[in-house]
Amino acid sequence: MFKKLADNFIKGRSLKYLLAGEPYSPFGEDFGMTIVPNYLSDDEMLSLRRGYVDVYTRNSASIRVSDGRFQLPPIPPSSFMGLVERMEQDQIVPKNWLNNQTANLYEPGDFIRAHIDNLFVYDDIFVIVCLGSNALMRLVHVQNGEEIDVVLPNNSVYVLSGPARYVYFHMVLPVETQRFSLVFRRSILNSDGGFRPVTTPVGDLMPYRSTQILNTLYSKQIGGVRVSINDDFLENESLGAFDTSQWVKRLHPLKDWSLLRQLDEDEARLHELRDKKFLDVDFDWRIKELREYYKAMEATLNKTYDPFN
Repeated sequence: MFKKLADNFIKGRSLKYLLAGEPYSPFGEDFGMTIVPNYLSDDEMLSLRRGYVDVYTRNSASIRVSDGRFQLPPIPPSSFMGLVERMEQDQIVPKNWLNNQTANLYEPGDFIRAHIDNLFVYDDIFVIVCLGSNALMRLVHVQNGEEIDVVLPNNSVYVLSGPARYVYFHMVLPVETQRFSLVFRRSILNSDGGFRPVTTPVGDLMPYRSTQILNTLYSKQIGGVRVSINDDFLENESLGAFDTSQWVKRLHPLKDWSLLRQLDEDEARLHELRDKKFLDVDFDWRIKELREYYKAMEATLNKTYDPFN
């Protein structure tokens, strides 16, 4: 205990960090997923609960189920900024990296389908807070269908980066009891859910303009892993909604996919939007930035991970 205390002091971490469980990477450090169990303190849990209960109560008439769970309006930054600053102090995430939040409320039986968060709009490193109950997350490699499951403990935070963020679909299977999750990430636009200044060439745009631009990007699936499977196919093939691994292996819809090819397609679609006057913002800086980042990650992203090794 003394050694842990001394190490904590030397690294400048919070005293609360001593009370958390030992961080672990269930599939190895290179995979890019780290879980810190029992991370939230009682006062942080209470603050988060107040935040989402208040938002849910005031907006209950307009909140709708989105992809199997309730996506809440942004919760007040006052309910989580202390937690964000502590995660930075505890070196879970770089200082001032996070600037955007999404809040999700899962009732019993709720879920979220397989997806990869938008590659163009959001940077690397997602930090997710889990509150209320454990959940089972399934990750599926977009090209070979490799499937791995991991339990997300209640009262924990976990980080997705590198391969876990970029080349694996992730989904939350139906939960047994109510669960709340708060997703922190870094956005290039000052859009809905922003809680810090955005330090990019488009960061000074007003939120309504940023939202317009986001909608335009999404309309052309820029940054989205472009694959869809309809319900008729799933029924004919006797596949369930969470059998992502099976349809990836059967169809290989992304066998020729790579981050760099995705980026080339995104660049072409951006130029088309600008040529047709649907977009008046220059994103060449973003294309250049992502191309350099993807090239640097290529070797790591080509690996697969065996959860039993």
